[in-house]
Amino acid sequence: MSDCCNQFGGTIYLTVDGERFTPSEGDITIMPTNAEVEGMANQDGSAAYKVSPRLPRAEISFRQGCGFKWADWMGKCKVNATIVEETNGRQHLFTGTRFVGRPSLNMSSGEVTGVALEGGTYQYVAG
Repeated sequence: MSDCCNQFGGTIYLTVDGERFTPSEGDITIMPTNAEVEGMANQDGSAAYKVSPRLPRAEISFRQGCGFKWADWMGKCKVNATIVEETNGRQHLFTGTRFVGRPSLNMSSGEVTGVALEGGTYQYVAG
């Protein structure tokens, strides 16, 4: 399917080093830039801007699958991850990234939160 630039949602999945993760009903939020710009005011009221380096990031929540071992995933120095927007024909590639955060598992729903992919390089690919 071609890139639907004004369409969002639909079927989304995540693969990390070839293993498929199933996102829960929670959102995936991508912060694609490697810089953050903060606006400030000088004493005379004129504008000034501070640019700080940042790592590309994807905050995710998903359902934990069978046999999933968090110690193994959190211990990997680098992984390659792809977020696929199947319905919309888009992919988000995180190359040489890493799981960060502290995973939290909801025992009633199987939802994992508190984890993100951060670092490496980010690339957007339209279908």
